[in-house]
Amino acid sequence: MTVPKQQACVPARITASGIVSALGTGKADNLQGLLAGVGKTPERLSLPHFEEPVEVPYYGVQGAPQSAEARLHWLLDQAMEELLAEQPLSAAQRAEIPVFIGSSCWGIAIAEEAYRQQYREHRETAIPLPLDGFSQISRHLQQAWGFHGADFALNTACTATANAILSARAALATGQAEHALIVGLEARNDTSLAGFYGMQLLAEGMMRPFDRQRDGLVLGEGCGAILLSRCTDQQPGTLVWGGASNCDTFSISASNPDGSTIAAVMQDAMATCGLGPSDIRAIKAHGTATPLNDDGEAAGMKRAFKTLPPFFSMKAALGHTLGSCGVLETLLMAEAIELGRLPASAGFSETDPGLGVTPMSEPVEAGPGNYLLNFFGFGGNNASLILRHQH
Repeated sequence: MTVPKQQACVPARITASGIVSALGTGKADNLQGLLAGVGKTPERLSLPHFEEPVEVPYYGVQGAPQSAEARLHWLLDQAMEELLAEQPLSAAQRAEIPVFIGSSCWGIAIAEEAYRQQYREHRETAIPLPLDGFSQISRHLQQAWGFHGADFALNTACTATANAILSARAALATGQAEHALIVGLEARNDTSLAGFYGMQLLAEGMMRPFDRQRDGLVLGEGCGAILLSRCTDQQPGTLVWGGASNCDTFSISASNPDGSTIAAVMQDAMATCGLGPSDIRAIKAHGTATPLNDDGEAAGMKRAFKTLPPFFSMKAALGHTLGSCGVLETLLMAEAIELGRLPASAGFSETDPGLGVTPMSEPVEAGPGNYLLNFFGFGGNNASLILRHQH
C-alpha cells in the first residue's frame, strides 16, 4: 500500500476514538476538563541527571506506570480500549486496516532506561539511547491488539498526527482502504524535557497562549486513537473535510515569523475544501504560548482572515503533547462540536497588544459549519485541517 499525495476534498468520518491525557482517561473526562476553560497547574518534575538538579513543569497522566515500556503500552491500551468499545472490530478487520502513527518521542524513554541500566553495570561500554526507533508502538498494536495492516510512521514534530490524519484520509479517498487507524502517542521522557529546558522554551508555571504574560510552554503526555472511515459528503455529524500541509525553509527551527507560510497552509486547506475565510466558523489554534510561535500564528491568521473568527488554544489544559497533539486535539474538537460548545481559551487573561488578536475568553456555541484546526511543528512543518459539522 502506498500513501497517496494530498487529494482534493473527500470527507471521512471519525467512527470511533479514544484518549488518555493529563485531563483524565476517556473522552468524557477530557471533554469535561477542556470545557471548563481553565488552565491546568502543572506538576514539577526533577531531572536528576544534570550536574545540578533541574525542575521542569509537566502535564503528566495520573496512574501511569513508572517503567518506560509499561507506561508506553499502558497509554496506548487506554486509548485503544475506548476506541474498540465504541466500534468493535473483528480479527479479520484488524488484520487489514492500515495504521498511521505519529509521535515525537516514540520509544525514546525505553532507550533512556536501557542506557541507565547499562551505565550502572558497564559504564565504559554503555551506548547512549540504544534500540530507539519507530517500531515500539506498531509492534504493540500488532501483538496486543491484532492490527497487522500496513503501518506508516510520521515524524514531523508537532504536526506528526495532523499529517497522519491527512495521509489516512487520502488513503480512504483513493479507495485503498475502507477504514484507517490513526494513533498519536507522547510519553514522558527526559530527552524532550531536557531539550526544551535547554532551549529556554519552558514556562515558569501555567501556559498562557496568546496572553501578554506568556512565557513558554509546558510539555504533556497522552495517547489518542481515531478510526477514520470512508463516507459520502451527505453524512451527518462532524467530518474530517480536508486539509493541507507545507514546510517552511525559513530557518532550521521554525516558520517565518511574518506568518506568510502559516497563512498559506490555512488558505490551501480552505481552497482544497472549496471554502473561503468567511466560511470558517471558528479556529482551534496551535497556541503554544512561546513568544515566537504565538507571534507567527497571530500574524498568519491576520494574513489569512480579514475578519478573524473566534479562536482558542487547548494546550493550557492538555499541555503541549508534541507529535500526538494532532490526534488528541482533533478528536476533542470533534467531540466539543458534537456537544455544541467550544471552550474558552484556557490560560488566557490579558490581551497582548503586540499580537493584535484576542482568543476566546468565554465559551462559544458550536453549530453547523466549518472549523479550522492549526498545527505547526518545530522545523517549519505546518498543517491545517478542516472539520465540518452538518445535520
